[in-house]
Amino acid sequence: MLLLTVLGSLLLASLVLATDRLGGKLRFGDTIVVPASEIVDHDLYAFAGNITMDGTVNGDLVVAGGNVRVNGTVTGDVVAAGGSIDIAGNVNGDVREAGGQVTIGGTVGEDVLASGGQLSITGNGKVGQDLIFAAGNVTMDGAVIGSIEGSAGSYQRTGSVGRTENVSVGQRGVAPTPTAGNVLFDALRQFVVVLLFGAVALWLLPRGVRATEDILRRRTLASLGFGVLALIGYLVVWILVVILIILLAIVLGLLTFGALATIEAVAGILALGVLTFTFVLVIAFIADALVGLTIGRLIVPALGMRGPTSDRWQELGVLALGVALVVIATSLPAIGGIVKLGVAVLGLGALTLVGWGAWRGMRPAPSPPPAPPPAGA
Repeated sequence: MLLLTVLGSLLLASLVLATDRLGGKLRFGDTIVVPASEIVDHDLYAFAGNITMDGTVNGDLVVAGGNVRVNGTVTGDVVAAGGSIDIAGNVNGDVREAGGQVTIGGTVGEDVLASGGQLSITGNGKVGQDLIFAAGNVTMDGAVIGSIEGSAGSYQRTGSVGRTENVSVGQRGVAPTPTAGNVLFDALRQFVVVLLFGAVALWLLPRGVRATEDILRRRTLASLGFGVLALIGYLVVWILVVILIILLAIVLGLLTFGALATIEAVAGILALGVLTFTFVLVIAFIADALVGLTIGRLIVPALGMRGPTSDRWQELGVLALGVALVVIATSLPAIGGIVKLGVAVLGLGALTLVGWGAWRGMRPAPSPPPAPPPAGA
């Protein structure tokens, strides 16, 4: 999703930014054509609605657009994303591409890594090393010097394969059945990581952890409701930030502040990255630790955490007990995913309530009304 955000911002901003940047290395526009007479002696990055490369690129070619066609020669690698991608020329290095319709009709010196709705290696297509793919419909009529490895909804081959061929047909999206050993290992790993996060939180933020645990015990339903609101709020904020990045890129482009537009886009993407990382961290590990601590406190009420003389090892024991129960419940077949969702929403909601309370506490108190004048004044 982050990659789509970057490409979307660049494509929309391309309508207002200058067509060439960095001495022709970076090119934007509605339509980009590299004529057969042009030789590009460096890497080329092109983002447009329609891209046609008939010339020669002495380096790597990175392109994204609605329709991409490479008829010329690329001495390095090709990285392409688009609705329709056609590699009809010669590529000395690797080709990595993702699109709706992907076609290899030329010669690729090394590997081809492709993902798309339809992948076609025509009769004139040649892959110098290995072909790796994940696609809906695959037709391989050309030649692959190395091996073929991939998965597809349907697969037809009339071409040649130099070495091995391993293609899974009609099994895209079907996950392998986990073994008991894998489930046990994943549960143990989750327990260790969650326990580590909980221990660090108890050490660094004991008051915040205890306040969150208190919210979970006293206001369970409120925590659940605020957790759902926090999930929706995260999605809304994500969308608004993406829209803001695009709008600012367009405005700065109209004002010919190209460098500032680039800085703004990078800063926005970094902000989204930090937001997403924090959100995932909370729902994946921290929520489990907070809910586990609450459960442990309910099971072992004698090991209180309220007083200043509470023993840290006792606290860790309570935490370990609760986390173990949470991990076991979330690892159960059939219902584990539902339990995990409930734990994540509860923990997120309790943190939201604690944060809301802290924010309200930091606001300045209203000024007291003026004292009435003394009697007889």
